[in-house]
Amino acid sequence: MSLNPDHDVQQRVFADKCRRLHSHLRGTKALLREIGDCNRTKWPVHYPLAQGAPLRRTGSAHSLATPPADTQMPPAVRHALTSALDDSRLASSLSSNVGEGRLLEPGDLSVLRLDLRLSNRPDSDVMGSLEESSIARLFDERLAQCEGHVDKLIARVADKASKILVTGDLNAGKSTLINALVRNEILPFDQQPCTMLFCEVLDASLNEGAEEIHAVPRIDAYDRRDPATFVVVHAADLEDIVAENEEQYQQLKIYTRDRRGSQPSLLHNGVVDVALIDSPGLNRDSLKTTQLFARQEEIDVVVFVVNAENHFTLSGQDFLLTAGNEKAHIFIVVNRFDAIRRKDRCERMILDQIRELSPLTYEERDDLVHFVSAHEQLAGASDAFARMEKSLRKFTLEQRFKSKLAPAQRYAANVLADIQFLAAENVAAATRRIQEINAVLREGMPRYEALLHERSESVRCADAVLDTSCLEVRRHTATHLTNTALHLQDAAEKVPYPGLLSLWTYAENVLLAIVRHLEHEVAECDRFASFTIHHARTQLDDLERLRRRLDVADPHSPSPADAAESDVAGAAAAENASSVSASQLATVGSISNALDTVQLDLADFVDLDFAHNWAALTSISASASLSLLATRSMASNVLGLLRLSSTVGATTGRRLLVAAAALVGVGTVFYVVSDMDATVRRKLSLRVALMLDDEGFVHHHAERLATETTRAVRPFVWHLQHTFQRMVEAEEHRRADHLRSRRSAQDSQIYFDELRIKARDLAGAVRAVSSGTMC
Repeated sequence: MSLNPDHDVQQRVFADKCRRLHSHLRGTKALLREIGDCNRTKWPVHYPLAQGAPLRRTGSAHSLATPPADTQMPPAVRHALTSALDDSRLASSLSSNVGEGRLLEPGDLSVLRLDLRLSNRPDSDVMGSLEESSIARLFDERLAQCEGHVDKLIARVADKASKILVTGDLNAGKSTLINALVRNEILPFDQQPCTMLFCEVLDASLNEGAEEIHAVPRIDAYDRRDPATFVVVHAADLEDIVAENEEQYQQLKIYTRDRRGSQPSLLHNGVVDVALIDSPGLNRDSLKTTQLFARQEEIDVVVFVVNAENHFTLSGQDFLLTAGNEKAHIFIVVNRFDAIRRKDRCERMILDQIRELSPLTYEERDDLVHFVSAHEQLAGASDAFARMEKSLRKFTLEQRFKSKLAPAQRYAANVLADIQFLAAENVAAATRRIQEINAVLREGMPRYEALLHERSESVRCADAVLDTSCLEVRRHTATHLTNTALHLQDAAEKVPYPGLLSLWTYAENVLLAIVRHLEHEVAECDRFASFTIHHARTQLDDLERLRRRLDVADPHSPSPADAAESDVAGAAAAENASSVSASQLATVGSISNALDTVQLDLADFVDLDFAHNWAALTSISASASLSLLATRSMASNVLGLLRLSSTVGATTGRRLLVAAAALVGVGTVFYVVSDMDATVRRKLSLRVALMLDDEGFVHHHAERLATETTRAVRPFVWHLQHTFQRMVEAEEHRRADHLRSRRSAQDSQIYFDELRIKARDLAGAVRAVSSGTMC
């Protein structure tokens, strides 16, 4: 059974707060990681810029260096331990700034603030000169830093021991103060700054009672039970190692005993293990200063030693501002106060600085700010030093929530407050983005619909031009060549007849004239097809000019290079179509395969068509009869013939008949010979017409010219269709991009709104840890 029930209750309450804070820190880390994933893969987190500093979306980023710490303290009211986020103020700010494109100022952020300043102009903020993607990358790095800090806080909360970092400016008396606290001159001290390594002073009971100095090459591998991880240093060599061999070792572990006798020491107090860490002075060099800024993240209590003669330097102010993001209360020791002649004036000036740097420390200045002289304590007892030591013991051992847990709670509260503000800013940014995209979609819809209509009409007209041209060429060719085939004899009649002796030559000339006539008429059909093609191209050019006007009117029309590429493609199509027409619509040397092998024969000179010959003879007899009837009457002619036959007798009559028959035969032969040229023309014309009909002459040329017309016109139709399709696809791609962006913005809007609620609830749980009840 415990001898001190109140102490047991306090320990249980403290353990419960550790457990709860440990859980909330893990939740804060999860939120930071979630925001980082969103920033990298989904939605670049919108970072608030100062008024009048527009975000640059193009251009190169400047070469910047991020300072080792935030140099601007956020308002104390918002960052106080018990402060709560005013949701009504946040909602009012959100609603009033959505239309203005602003929600926050960078000063509204503390832990997640990107403090980018030009080295030669410390008052300048160059965020507005960076691209949005560059800001997102910098913010991602800041998130990673915060996540790493939260990991250290989780380890600190889980660690039952307490670490006290004694830091300050050069030659402020840090080592002297530690020696006075342990009543042992274990650390070297001099008027000149000598500490170049972090020296951690621990009670010898943690090293099985042995007083030793361990020089540690790698602090992450240190194990006091493994001699291979450290080097034992003699006390006589400590000063040289601390002052000169900082490159060989990362840290010194000094195990010692308090020399105060029977009084409980700060290191060996029976409550918790305490370590005092002596650090290199600020401004010793930039590397050590940066290490010191980073090292304070591992510390529970910061004891900041100020030289009463120098007050707070700029480096000291930066350090306190940085530590203030986490530690609301900083234990400040003003050393060498005995050397000050006007102590009241010095005390007032230092307290005024503390009020600006750490308001909550100033509020509890009686317990946290002490004016002492460590040399006096080493020389003999000092009341001021005793009060300081008592306050430090109380702050470290009795007020463990304030000294150990409150810094982690404060840091988590600040991070969660920043997350809420950034979430609200990104909700507003996503809302603005959605509104912008909706406006663009509404404005582009009429043009998109008009483009679809024009494409449909133009393609329909282009197809109609192509179909009409082919139909006209086919119809004209069929009609014209059919009529030509029916009147081939008219072309043959233009050949002069040289006489019976040149009949064969005449027949050849007639055949050649018929072939040339056919070639001429086919060429006429070719010329008609060429004219039709030219007319079709003119109509398609008009449609192309209409399309170009639409393309020029498009605010998102292709770049001049893309337009030139399209024009080159159109010119290539036109050139290709022209070459096809020139080669395939030229006059053909042979218009028919059958005519290439046609030969003359005797049948072409003899007309065996008896119907035609009998009709000719009948017409001759009829003419003779009509002549006879024209002079005398038929009865008198008949009577004359009878009287003549009775007078001459039968023999003479037979002779006369024979003579008449011979005369008729001679006349017939004469007729046939005299009509030989007409027979040749008639027979050859009929023969050629039958040959053309057998091989489908008219149909062949009608289809040939229709096909060639299609081949000549179709590239223009295809080009028009392609360019219209390109315009429609470009517009559809833009709309699809807008829709995807809107969807992404909507998802981000929902995500950041939920993130704000989660951060608000988690912040409430973090603040509730400071209550005295157990959960």
